Amino acid sequence: MAKFILSIKWLFVMVIFVLVTGILTSNYLFSYHFYKKFFDHHIDTVSALFQKGTENITKPVEVFLYNVEALVCCRVLDFNEVEKTNRFLMEFMKKYPYVTSINYGDGNGNGYLILNDRGKWLNRIKRVGDTEHVVWNTLNNDGKIIKKIRVKDNYDPRKTVWYNQALHSKDIQWSKEYIFRTTKDPGVTASLKLCRNSKQIVGIDIMIKDLSVLLNKIKENVHPETKLYLLSNGDHVIAYTDEVQPEQSKIYTLDEKKFPLLFKALNSGVNASNITFNNQKWFVNIKKWENKNRQYSLVVLIPHVAITKSLRLHLFYQSFFSLLLTFFVFLYISRRYIEPLIDISKQMPEIGFKKIYLEKHSQRTDEIGYLSRAISDVSVQILKAKEIERKIQESNHFESVRRSLGEAVHRFKDIINIIQGFATLAQPKVSNEFAKNALDQIINASKRAIYLTKEILNVTGERKYEMKITDLNSIILSMKTKIEVSTEDSIKIVYEILNTPLPVKLDIEAFDEVLMNLVLNAKDAMPEGGTLTIKTKIASFLDKQFAVLSVSDTGVGMDEETIKRIFEPFFTTKGAKGTGLGLSIVYKIIKDHSGFIEVQSEIGKGTTFKIYLPLIKDVAMLTASSTE
Repeated sequence: MAKFILSIKWLFVMVIFVLVTGILTSNYLFSYHFYKKFFDHHIDTVSALFQKGTENITKPVEVFLYNVEALVCCRVLDFNEVEKTNRFLMEFMKKYPYVTSINYGDGNGNGYLILNDRGKWLNRIKRVGDTEHVVWNTLNNDGKIIKKIRVKDNYDPRKTVWYNQALHSKDIQWSKEYIFRTTKDPGVTASLKLCRNSKQIVGIDIMIKDLSVLLNKIKENVHPETKLYLLSNGDHVIAYTDEVQPEQSKIYTLDEKKFPLLFKALNSGVNASNITFNNQKWFVNIKKWENKNRQYSLVVLIPHVAITKSLRLHLFYQSFFSLLLTFFVFLYISRRYIEPLIDISKQMPEIGFKKIYLEKHSQRTDEIGYLSRAISDVSVQILKAKEIERKIQESNHFESVRRSLGEAVHRFKDIINIIQGFATLAQPKVSNEFAKNALDQIINASKRAIYLTKEILNVTGERKYEMKITDLNSIILSMKTKIEVSTEDSIKIVYEILNTPLPVKLDIEAFDEVLMNLVLNAKDAMPEGGTLTIKTKIASFLDKQFAVLSVSDTGVGMDEETIKRIFEPFFTTKGAKGTGLGLSIVYKIIKDHSGFIEVQSEIGKGTTFKIYLPLIKDVAMLTASSTE
């Protein structure tokens, strides 16, 4: 399917059509649907936010209880180690300030309590042998005991409500709301039996007043006249935003005198969505959810006048902004299309001199985007064409230099041959010992010069190859003795040669030179000894298969700058010991064999040369060649 392209002309038409249609239909839609949408949107928001808020309070507590269970059962946490337990529990209580205390009791009557009494940290320790006394510890902020007081108290954790509820529960047990004995504030306890079969219980006290704070924060995002109530198990009003001024140390139950509006809303029928109270109409929505053994009910009441007042205000704003939108649409079109075209035209004189970047416009999918990308592509193509032309000129120049160098080397070789010839003829006829040694040095220098000219001719491309199909593995194995003789005793040679033949087409003499060059380089890289690994394998690139020869050493390695230059003629890191032609010849030979080379190296960790030679698919050719 052809891609749809939106033209500027049709964009103008569509914008005007959408604008006019939007103004006409939005009046109807807002007037007809706003009444219900406003109500539903805010109720869903309130319910989701509040349920998430209560989960943010209860979930960490539940996860912490399970963690305590695991630590106690694995004997990592021991409540008898008081200060260690203090530090562990205080870290959790500091992170969640609504956790006011953590209680622990076992079946023998031992009890432990850590309490945050409005910023003051206290411990209560009950030992089973001390029947009528408990020890109160005052703690510093790190959980260390700084003061001890032994007081008379017949406290027994087994007699508490939270202990007995958790003892018979299979999972975390949330208690009913009650007044904390320690802080005199209303709250609720989450308790868990530890280690399943043991009579050990841990409980966490939570202040329920934090839920009222959460309700008031949510109310700010709904409407100032909204009233919200949170009920626990249908009988306790544990959080609310209005009607009753909360009293300290008091828990409220549903009462018609204290909560008349809430009482009417809950007793007007299950499906009642609105009520009338004191000649005022209210929208009613009740959301229910469960958490473990507790059921919560969130009652939201919104006055009808708040919604109708907001509706009239929104209708006014709609009319005003519709007119304002018309102006901004035309302003947008001007900036969206006219200014980009001017900007593009300013870039045109630079075509052919630099790459034109129109990133600000090229990401677009309309005509401006197509034009920007086309101009950028054209500028790149022009620069590429110039670069190709420059490379062709350089290539022609280098080809001319190569030919000239080849001719010069041939002439130089002829001169060296003459020098060597006359020196060889003159040496037997000279009786002076010094003259004989001098002629001997001339002959040896001539031989080295002739060898060097041969190497240079190899680099310049004058070499001819005798190509034939052979097994790469067999050639390598046949050279084992030569390789081992060429290396030091301190170098360990490892062969990892494939069992299957690797048929390749190559000049055996040239390949011998390639391998020995790499082996000698590896030897020079390991003056203190090391490991030389020669390995073969098969690799695939672009649907073609290659035989891969890897020569790896554990020597000094090379940096990135050296790797970039190692195949340059006459470049060497060996100083006067090297000619700088060995790897250049290797590169030229492998290139002439339709292969390529990869180099991997790191300072201090060694170097690996990988030579890729095309595999001959017809293995029968190898067999025929070997029989000949």
